[in-house]
Amino acid sequence: MCTRVVISLLCLLTMHPAARAATFTVVDLPAAGTDDAIGIDSDKIYTHTFDFGLGAPVTINGVAFEQGPSAGVSSAYTGTSLWGYGYTLNSTASGVTVDVHAGNDNIDADGDSNGLLRDMIYHSGGPVGEGTVVTLSGLTPGTTYSTRWYFRAYASGANRTITVQADGESHGVFSDTFEINIDAGGAHYLDYTFTADDTDVTIRFITHYDNMSAHIYGLSNEVIGLPAGASNPSPAAGDTDVPRDIDLGWTPGEFANTHDVYLGIAFDDVNEASRTDPRGVLVSQGQPATTYAPSGPLGYGQTYYWRVDEVNAPPDSTIYRGEVWSFTTEPFAYPVAGVVATTNGAFDEGAGPDKTVDGSGLNDADQHSTESTDMWLATPVAGEALWIQYEFEKVLKLHELLVWNYNVQFEPVLGFGIKSMTIEYSVDGEEWTVLGDAEFARATARPDYVANTVVDFGGVPARFVRLNVNSGHGMMGQYGLSEVRFMHIPVYAREPQPASGATNLAPDLTLRWRAGRESAIHEVYLSTEEQAVIDRTVPVTAVSEALLEAGMLDLARTYYWRVDEVNEAETPATWQGDLWSFDTQEYLVVEDFESYNDVDHRIFDTWIDGWVNNTGSTVGHLETPFAERSIVRGGRQSMPFFYDNSATTYSEATVDVGDLQVGPDWTGHGVKALTVYFHGDPDNSAEQMYLKLNGSKVVYDGDAGYLTQALWRPWNVNLADLNVNLRSVTELSIGFERAGAAGGKGVVYFDDLRLVPTVSPAGTFSIHPWTGDHDSGISSDKVYTHTGKFSGEGNDGEPFFAGNGVYFERDMDRSGTNWTLTGPATNVFDTTNPVNVTGDGAALARGFFYGDQDDNHPVLTLMNLVPGTTYVATFYTVGYGGAGGRFTDITPGDNPRNPTRVDQNSAGSGNGQLITYTYTAIGTEMSFVFDALVTGDSWHHYAFSNEVASSNQAQD
Repeated sequence: MCTRVVISLLCLLTMHPAARAATFTVVDLPAAGTDDAIGIDSDKIYTHTFDFGLGAPVTINGVAFEQGPSAGVSSAYTGTSLWGYGYTLNSTASGVTVDVHAGNDNIDADGDSNGLLRDMIYHSGGPVGEGTVVTLSGLTPGTTYSTRWYFRAYASGANRTITVQADGESHGVFSDTFEINIDAGGAHYLDYTFTADDTDVTIRFITHYDNMSAHIYGLSNEVIGLPAGASNPSPAAGDTDVPRDIDLGWTPGEFANTHDVYLGIAFDDVNEASRTDPRGVLVSQGQPATTYAPSGPLGYGQTYYWRVDEVNAPPDSTIYRGEVWSFTTEPFAYPVAGVVATTNGAFDEGAGPDKTVDGSGLNDADQHSTESTDMWLATPVAGEALWIQYEFEKVLKLHELLVWNYNVQFEPVLGFGIKSMTIEYSVDGEEWTVLGDAEFARATARPDYVANTVVDFGGVPARFVRLNVNSGHGMMGQYGLSEVRFMHIPVYAREPQPASGATNLAPDLTLRWRAGRESAIHEVYLSTEEQAVIDRTVPVTAVSEALLEAGMLDLARTYYWRVDEVNEAETPATWQGDLWSFDTQEYLVVEDFESYNDVDHRIFDTWIDGWVNNTGSTVGHLETPFAERSIVRGGRQSMPFFYDNSATTYSEATVDVGDLQVGPDWTGHGVKALTVYFHGDPDNSAEQMYLKLNGSKVVYDGDAGYLTQALWRPWNVNLADLNVNLRSVTELSIGFERAGAAGGKGVVYFDDLRLVPTVSPAGTFSIHPWTGDHDSGISSDKVYTHTGKFSGEGNDGEPFFAGNGVYFERDMDRSGTNWTLTGPATNVFDTTNPVNVTGDGAALARGFFYGDQDDNHPVLTLMNLVPGTTYVATFYTVGYGGAGGRFTDITPGDNPRNPTRVDQNSAGSGNGQLITYTYTAIGTEMSFVFDALVTGDSWHHYAFSNEVASSNQAQD
């Protein structure tokens, strides 16, 4: 049993209608039996679980933790938790790093908790009064959470006093505080229990003494109580521009059986109404559904108040009174944006027609100033009547025009304001229709002047409006306006879902949009051909609701779509919509190995291995964690597959496809291939790898030696090569069979099994040791098409001796004779650091360019290639730190959806390695994108070459 020390802090939040209590509680953990006492349980609901530091994240009692940043961060580090909730890690002080640390061995904990409490993050330098900040987002207001910080003594007896500040119940105000010395001995967690008043909670760990910052080993956030009342209103509280046909929705209280809905336009009525005094706003009593559809369209531009009372089941039937929420419906008409104004009159600089549509001079109350620099003033050109013309982005259905006349202080004397206008409109700027004459009221010449003329356009369609001046309010011969505002009725389809330009979307999505006013039918055009959608030459689908099930879309495609709103009873009958687009995801996940744990969903219970099928296979490690957590291509886990064919002829593991998320039908979405990523080991025996679908077998046709190379590479299996019914895939097997008379053994890691839409003709990566000139692969007998040695010294473009009679091109500006290196790799580092490479070629391993960004990566582009020719590109690299510290996804241009993950440090610090890519050019250019797993550990660009493959056969 653990000893529990409870210290509570009561927070009285006077800014809220009802005070609530948040508590801090310190729980001491025993050194033995820690997993039983730590309170982590797979039956609980978590939003966040973090095992911070350098080591692989743990799984405790079936609950998986994730690592967070694997290197120090000096700016906000954001992400999404394993459970789908957002988070941000930051510092209270700009420029201060939140760093990672391997910890020490003073761990008073056993089991998996020992791993949780081994390494951590901390505030580098520990400046007094500053600290680490963690924000957990995506929370539900009204829900109670338990956030736990796991810590232990780093140096017993030290005074590492920390103040913990949190805003769980007072968003943005850190009124919940707690002070603790975390180096007092032993292992512990600090529990912060609160009822969320917003969608996120921020916790700050403030340092008291120099270089004594908080050590954050782990963090979890657990849902411990759903609100008894209704929560998460839809529309959200305070929403504006809400459609008039909105259905109201909410998340029910934890014990709710039925719901009473109140809706009205008076706050007091909705706030004070009850079953016994409904006040005309109890619109639904005792309904079981958690949505409510008003009986008819709501009013335009009206603020509504609503409340949901949750009613428990009999016999008590307790009613939990809900909060009063509000929303405001859409207006009848909207201001026109992006208006272009022109005139035929003469005007001074700074007093042009644009002043009438740029909002200058207007305050938040729509009151206009008396400054002449905020207005248009013009003189007619001789022989012409003065006009000012307005152009919109497209034809609009105009409702009305608001006018602020000329409003300088002496306007009553000057009379520059326009009095009489003839208004015309046009859809094309060529054919004009007269709307009629209008008289504009005179401005007040005061700084609180509001629009005092409204012109009714009656819903005419127009892209151009011209105001022809007939007379002014004075006799000066000059005419002006302060501001005009056109209002239009929203007849076009708008607000597409997905948003235009969205990427990585599931290929079976539903298209939604906000319907145009007055539309009776929605005509939807959808295609991968942009021009065909523009020209409406693709088949049209007519729907009566503002949604369309898109059907079986293809993977890795850009789709274009538009919605034309149609009503034959209106003029015009059709309003042709804007062009929108979205991109579908690149692949379907067959297996990513992320769902497995060490308790009730173990990897070897799904992937059946030799322990059951009597082959030489073993899936998973013999000790926890069973899944691999270090050699991982994507996510946090991969599958270790141990094979031993010494006593049997093959090793095989099989999974029931019904246990995977992909489903049995592999024919949709343009799928053509199965991609399997695998990672070898230098000690492996090179056996024959194979794959089976429903018992139909295909063998790996790549070099068997790839099984001995420690890098991730894709194996693309053409599904057409397998004689199986792809509509009913029930079983998937991976195996290794003897390549010779005697069987070998080893381990191969698998990750990211995917269905993809292309069978790639791509090249292959390979890794080779580089110790000196004898194994550099550089030879004067080869035909080199491209060479580059990156450097910050010497002269750009000069020959650089690479050994064995070959000179490379020295580069100082990332641009060579027939190649470029673009992107953020702009930093240069030159050094004489010792490397374990001998000979003349060792100079290639000194000096490099580096740098990467999350959304911008270095790209090496080779030009002037001959299509159909086979080449070998070689990257000369040296380990700059220990193995596992510099992973980069290299994406070749001939295989853009299948990057290969390479550890540039895999040979060890100072040791050289050659990374080659053999490919057949499909065009005149070839590119390589270098996307670092951690931007701070970017790829080091030392040197590269590109050779004609046929020229190296004598050396192979």
